[in-house]
Amino acid sequence: MIAKRRIKIIVVLFAFCSLLFCVWLLLRFSPYPELAEFQSRPYSVRYYDRYGMLLQITPLEDGLRREKSLEIPAHVKDIFVFAEDKRFYFHSGIDVFALFRALTQYISTGRVVSGASTITMQLARIISDNADSSGNRRQTTGSKIIEMFNALRLEARFSKDEILEMYLNSLPFGFSSEGITSASRAFFSSDISMLSGAQLFCLAVIPRRPNLYNPLDNPVNCAAAAAELHFRFADNRTLANKWPLFAQIDERDFEFAISSARRFRYPFEAPHLIRLINGQQRQSGSQETEIHLSLDLMLQHYLENEIAGNVAILYSSRITNGSGFVINNETGEILAWVGSADFFNENAAGQIDGVLALNQPGSSMKPFLYAMALENGFMPSDVIADIPVTYGVTEVYFPQNFNNRFNGPVLFRSSLASSLNIPAVYLLYRLSVRNYTEHLLKLGFHSVEKSAQDAGLGLALGNAPVSLLELVRGFSVFPRDGIFLPVTYQIADNNQLLTDRGHQIYSADTARIICSFLSDADARVMAFGAGRNFRTSFPSIFKTGTANQFQDIVALGASKKYSAGVWMGNFTGETVLNKTGSSLPAAIVRNTLNALHTGMWLNDPALDFPEPVNWQLKQICAVSGMEPGQGCLSVINEYIHPDEDSNVCTWHIIVSGRSETIYPAEYQAWFNAVVRQGSLDFGSRPLEIINPRDRFVYLSNHNFGMYEIPVEVIGGQDDVLYVTHNDRTFSTERPFVFFLPRLPGINMLHVQNGYEEAMITFTVER
Repeated sequence: MIAKRRIKIIVVLFAFCSLLFCVWLLLRFSPYPELAEFQSRPYSVRYYDRYGMLLQITPLEDGLRREKSLEIPAHVKDIFVFAEDKRFYFHSGIDVFALFRALTQYISTGRVVSGASTITMQLARIISDNADSSGNRRQTTGSKIIEMFNALRLEARFSKDEILEMYLNSLPFGFSSEGITSASRAFFSSDISMLSGAQLFCLAVIPRRPNLYNPLDNPVNCAAAAAELHFRFADNRTLANKWPLFAQIDERDFEFAISSARRFRYPFEAPHLIRLINGQQRQSGSQETEIHLSLDLMLQHYLENEIAGNVAILYSSRITNGSGFVINNETGEILAWVGSADFFNENAAGQIDGVLALNQPGSSMKPFLYAMALENGFMPSDVIADIPVTYGVTEVYFPQNFNNRFNGPVLFRSSLASSLNIPAVYLLYRLSVRNYTEHLLKLGFHSVEKSAQDAGLGLALGNAPVSLLELVRGFSVFPRDGIFLPVTYQIADNNQLLTDRGHQIYSADTARIICSFLSDADARVMAFGAGRNFRTSFPSIFKTGTANQFQDIVALGASKKYSAGVWMGNFTGETVLNKTGSSLPAAIVRNTLNALHTGMWLNDPALDFPEPVNWQLKQICAVSGMEPGQGCLSVINEYIHPDEDSNVCTWHIIVSGRSETIYPAEYQAWFNAVVRQGSLDFGSRPLEIINPRDRFVYLSNHNFGMYEIPVEVIGGQDDVLYVTHNDRTFSTERPFVFFLPRLPGINMLHVQNGYEEAMITFTVER
């Protein structure tokens, strides 16, 4: 009989335990979609600069700020637990004693005297309100039962600390703030860990009735409620012994607490960059709530003021906006990102990000072309002809320099430093648009992939739009010895970035030679004169660019450690008035580099650009680029490769004790344009028709007001040229420059000089 009774007890206990286990399984694993939605909801992100200065706390879509704190101080937890649910750590989500007390009080008085909601039940309600999106559910008996059931589910799934953390991070305080971290900032302009005991008690009573108890609008009510809460807290022996300093708060502390309440002014720094990062974070599903950027806030402010100040002064010249970008060459870290002169200026489209916007960069792209040329066999001592030349067939391209002048023979160095257009187009013609486009893609200029072909040879002059970010990132390759390094907004590990993330674009020697070109003040004189905007007290390189009609003016600059770029103009494409170049952004870039290296807050000493390893500085003729001879009156130092052929200058001879310059035949048009000293060596080139080109198409005889076709022939050994145009034959003497009538249809031009001859065809459309 006793054995049977024991078996029954065991069976009953087993059944009871099984029931409890089934209930636990139900609570733990039953579908709870509202919880999943709650856990995936976004939080405000705190952004800091590299030195810990707060940049922004991003609001959510409805303007709410909900900051997440993973390390809530223990005393803060104890105060809020005491204020809301003293038996939080001892119940399983439902406080039976509080529920019984509330029920008996309601029966005896007929009204609600005290609540029975636990912290877990409050969290369950917050989760339901989040799913409902209104946050204003009416409390009914049914909803209360569901709330208790959800509280049990939360207790089955999370630890007490996890529940408390979720609760404190999502507790609504009103005034567009949720969670104790945001509330601490909203009401006391301070981090939660920095609040005094009296301020914490004031904060703890606000959720009860935010409009009645917030210290900004109702400081007296807040202080009274906080003092009453503190009285009960101090009367609790366990808490008073655990936190004696908080138990000893008096009336004066509460007076000071409410007097210290002030609304927090949220900073709004680097808006364009942080907007970009926020978009990337959302796309990746990132849950980061605190991000430390590589940005230097002081440098950011400096560049913002430089750009905004110049835009304000030059507004009448249609310069209504500007942007700037600065990186650390050693790490790729972004140090400053100024997207526009004024983010809030709607008339000037201030919210467009000028660092990412695509604009024509003008001549600021030329260093990449010249570096590619050096990598493909061109030499620093080469001379490029800056003379009239045409390219194309049906669409004729006639490049001109910005000052509409031709400079004749120009050294490779001066061609780049003085930013001449015709030599650049010649280099691109030799290298090909396709090869140069592929080269730019390796440099990170992804913007040119679709526009390069349309730009054609104009790509040499920056006619394909690119972003300022791409420009500065590409330009930093030169002081980095030819290594391309992606930029990053995160604080980088200085030790491994070049080897882990970078890849070689140019040889170190090529990059160093380009740095030598771009830092050579003498080589810039031809185009820029003394150019004080390029002067710094430390080694630096500069390149500027001006788009057609001057609607975009750009300047790039770099030291060994830093690279910077500034764009100015407007986002509407209007022509900039009364300005003929990029001196304005160049001055800002120069000042920014000065601030980095000689400024009061940083003063980072600049390093020299290293010399090429496999090249030697030797004297060359400043006109021919050859080894100086007796007749060479002007020589310069240039990098010469040991394998480079060395020939004594043939352009200068001594005649009657005086030096005379003899130019090659290709300079015929340039030489004859004005009276010049010297002569032409007509026989230095084979006979060639240089204008018109073979298969040229002339659209009409009224095109540009030209009724005759100009012809120029160079080379040949004799001084008489025999010409056959269709069925007509005649002769002419040097220089071989003459005109042909425009005859509709296909024209044949044949020339003969001694034993040499050349022939082309061209078309005149009706």
